[in-house]
Amino acid sequence: MKVRRLDANHDWTFGQGRANYATLAESVAQRVKSRLLSFQGDWFLNLEHGLPWLPTFERPADLRQIEHLVKRTILHTHGVRELLALELEWDPSTRHLTITAQLKDHDDQLINITN
Repeated sequence: MKVRRLDANHDWTFGQGRANYATLAESVAQRVKSRLLSFQGDWFLNLEHGLPWLPTFERPADLRQIEHLVKRTILHTHGVRELLALELEWDPSTRHLTITAQLKDHDDQLINITN
């Protein structure tokens, strides 16, 4: 599957020929990040796509439920074979969640992801 690279603003890149397409490991990382950044019900073609971020972060935020949802999303992403490590860092004062994950794709490439 060809996956178009995203720029720093998460927009598709154009005008560079084949350089616009991600490598296999890069495409897996990009798919995981895109899924983690998606809000459930936000994509009109598939309302189940994404994570239920808003209801999940109602006070008090249930970090175990959030971790379960993040793990499930990563493991069900096309190209992911194994989740090796997952760390969630929650700052309640700013309500900012940092997700750091290490995984392997189907070609045994090690992939590190941080949002």
